[in-house]
Amino acid sequence: MTPTALMPVDPTVSPQQAARILTLRADLLPPEIRDGRRARRTRSLVIVLVLVTLAGLGTWYWQAGLAKQAAEDEYNETFQSLTDARSDQKTKKLEALVEYQEGGEALDTELKAVLANDLSWTNMMNLLRNKAQKGVTIDEITGSLVEEKSAEASDGVVGSLTVTGTAEDKRLVADYVNRLGDLKHVANPFVTSVTKETDGDFTFSVSVSITEKALCGRFTSDCPSGGK
Repeated sequence: MTPTALMPVDPTVSPQQAARILTLRADLLPPEIRDGRRARRTRSLVIVLVLVTLAGLGTWYWQAGLAKQAAEDEYNETFQSLTDARSDQKTKKLEALVEYQEGGEALDTELKAVLANDLSWTNMMNLLRNKAQKGVTIDEITGSLVEEKSAEASDGVVGSLTVTGTAEDKRLVADYVNRLGDLKHVANPFVTSVTKETDGDFTFSVSVSITEKALCGRFTSDCPSGGK
């Protein structure tokens, strides 16, 4: 047996320090193994991110599909309602209403009956203006209707008119009054005033009565000539 020589103990080191075990750490893995592990972790992370993104897109497409389907259903319901409404318009009841509004024979008959005693003021104004010969200018025409139960109405007079205008001389005023007397739709033409102006012309005012013959409707054929 070979004796072992012991190193002398350093008197400055305590027994506890001499018996302490040192902790050492060392990375003994080769670099290619560390790189492989790092690459696997990176791939796993990328795969997880891709899967999460695909799941989000799938959810969004699914919700968009539901919204689109709901919109299409609402459109179909609205279109069907419109189609049903148009079909209802073709029923006999609505056809009769449309025909009545567009002026069918029944409507013409009723309007003729209702407006048989109507007075066309436009026709009356045209008649009075058309009777004005050269040299006579009609400036204003005012008129009114009498009450049906009044005494004038019982005499065949349904209203009165006042015609004012200008003429070159009094003879033209008299001729205009005579022309009004030829109309069957007015009666009793009478000159109420004639005044000579500074420019030499005469202003005049004529009153006439409206007879029952002037009463007509828009849908009848016995209106006085001159437009409706």
